[in-house]
Amino acid sequence: MRYLAVAAAAAVAIALAPVAGASDDGERRAKTPTVKVADDFYDPTKLNVKTGTKVKFKWASDNLNSHNVTLTKGPKGVKKKDFESATGTIKVKYNPTFEKKGTYNLLCTIHPDVMKMKVTVKK
Repeated sequence: MRYLAVAAAAAVAIALAPVAGASDDGERRAKTPTVKVADDFYDPTKLNVKTGTKVKFKWASDNLNSHNVTLTKGPKGVKKKDFESATGTIKVKYNPTFEKKGTYNLLCTIHPDVMKMKVTVKK
């Protein structure tokens, strides 16, 4: 009988233990959102994230045209120059962190009529 009580107590302790990789408050960390930069679109075109989220912009490996990511309008106090990627066809790396709450309007300066996206940042 005593063995069953010890086994039951151990099972409860394991069930209540924090999940590996969980943050201090017990919540799992969110996966880094990825935006595809392709000929001639972003996917997705709308993204909702929490403050402090890093977003990975990934250029498609089959792009024929050069593209970039540029902030056209953002929350008050955010500088446009802080949200400008390099321009290129493939293998460009751009991983901005969205620290300030608000709406970030982004576009490709080469294809501004078709390559637009909006990132909404909430607390």
